[in-house]
Amino acid sequence: MRVFGRLSCDFNAVQNDQISAKEGEIVQILDIKDGFATIKKESNQSGKIPNYFLEMVECSEENNQIKIPFVPKLVTFPAVIPTEGPLFPSSQPYIIQDLIDCSFRIGDPIEIHANIGSQYDFALKWNFPNKNRDDAIISAPSDKGHISLFLSNSTIEDRGRYTITLANEHGKTSSSCWIHIVTPPSPPLNLKRAVDPSKPKAIRLKWSPPEDKGGSRLLWYTVQYVRDGLTEWQEVIHGIKQCCIRISHLQNTNYSFRVFAFNEYFKSDPSESVTIDATELELMLEQAKIADLEKKLNVELLKKSFAECFSIEHKIGKGRTGICRQLTCKISGKQFVGKFFPQHSADYEKISREIRILSQIRYSNIPHYFGTALSKDDEIVVITDKIYGQPILNYICNCGYLSEAMMQKFAFDLISAISFIHVRGIAHLGIKPEELLIETTSNLPKLILIDFGSAEEFEGPNAMNTTNLSIWQGGSVEYLAPEQLAHKPCCKSDVWSVGVLLFVLATGISPFEDPDGSDEVSRRRILEGEIADCNDKFRNYSPQLLQLIAQIFVVDHKDRISSIDCLHHTWINEVQSDAFSMVDHIEEYVEKRRDRMRSSFLLHEI
Repeated sequence: MRVFGRLSCDFNAVQNDQISAKEGEIVQILDIKDGFATIKKESNQSGKIPNYFLEMVECSEENNQIKIPFVPKLVTFPAVIPTEGPLFPSSQPYIIQDLIDCSFRIGDPIEIHANIGSQYDFALKWNFPNKNRDDAIISAPSDKGHISLFLSNSTIEDRGRYTITLANEHGKTSSSCWIHIVTPPSPPLNLKRAVDPSKPKAIRLKWSPPEDKGGSRLLWYTVQYVRDGLTEWQEVIHGIKQCCIRISHLQNTNYSFRVFAFNEYFKSDPSESVTIDATELELMLEQAKIADLEKKLNVELLKKSFAECFSIEHKIGKGRTGICRQLTCKISGKQFVGKFFPQHSADYEKISREIRILSQIRYSNIPHYFGTALSKDDEIVVITDKIYGQPILNYICNCGYLSEAMMQKFAFDLISAISFIHVRGIAHLGIKPEELLIETTSNLPKLILIDFGSAEEFEGPNAMNTTNLSIWQGGSVEYLAPEQLAHKPCCKSDVWSVGVLLFVLATGISPFEDPDGSDEVSRRRILEGEIADCNDKFRNYSPQLLQLIAQIFVVDHKDRISSIDCLHHTWINEVQSDAFSMVDHIEEYVEKRRDRMRSSFLLHEI
């Protein structure tokens, strides 16, 4: 393939290896090196010229003949001094009115105007994109300096940059503009419809701009519809610039919608149409809500309607983010617990994490997760099996007695549950008496660990989480580990909470509580591992219990006993005394704790 160039101006050779050439002359380029091009002229003479004297051109070769694109020639005119020009014109040519960017409809003629002047004879040249045009009409300057370029029957190849250049013996000047050839835009793309809950019987149409705007910078749209009973398309709206629209108050019938794109000259073909049965809008709205919620929670909701499957009964408990209610399955009569989260205040990420954790756990000492649903009041409902029992402290107080064997059984159940989740990289981080239910459906009471709303996921049982604040939302720090107060919880934080529970069951005293009720003092005592002196209260228990509690209450979690090691501890595995003792100390603790929690709740509410 041969490469050609055009001389941008005259070049006169000054060295023996150079060659002279005239402006506009087409030459073949043989080589380019060190800022010079070796060229061969039509006369077969060759030599070097500086690179900057050459403009690359596209040439075609047919039948061994070189076909050079048409180039407007430099035309010479006598001096023109318009009366509307500058008071003190320069010696070089000047432009009074610059070229102006314009748009033309394809097929229409192109006509470009400018006003110029020159005190001396001057040359004028037009440059335009379509080099194949040989029908350009260039007007001579009028007495007022008016000039024009006329091109008939515009095509796509005519769009681009147009330049007029004026030159005389004192210098040259130029002006440029961009010409846009406007064609019909292509149809709008990806027309889709969705239910809009903000208005009655409403939908939202959305589409993408056309691939080809027709060379125009302006674009707007018209939306049309047809429905049962109509034979012709009707306009919904005309002249909108955005690519979406809401249409409300639809009749209970079938609709079809389509969109047209417009630029300043043309209208596109219609987009593909979408249809909708307005009688199904309520069902579609419900499906849209469910799809949106499933995306936010990253969970698949129960397929059947919540109201069809469950009846909502009395309230079981209330937290800061939701309310627990008893549910009864209308089909089987089985009872469940539903944790209701209002969507207007829902923390979707936290709820999603709780659902994800519950769905991974199948263990006898943890409620089974049944599923997640959307209530008729648009509340998120996380459904688990109902536990027939009461909180551990209430159970003990109602029994009226406690033995070390009972403590051992409850501790074993709890440690078994947390070791099960710990090996899966999950920590509960909210262990306290209210979350420990004693199930009494069988002859042997069983402890169940509930409420995974504070649970976190870790990469392993020894990993820590430095990004989430996992502090119990009840307002008290009583059952929290030091690393939780430092906002760096880990799985061993649960073990610390187990130690607090064992200490309370044995003594009726919270191990780190300030006697004056100051949370700040309690925090300091937890962080420093300052335990209440209750050695005399442990005299009725085996030494192994005190040894286990000592191994738990280690401030640095790395040196603290793990839940797995707790299961192998001698106190857990040896037979403990089943001698009953009175529970006055537990009853006093329950009363004090109830007052503390009530005070904390009121402060939170204020």
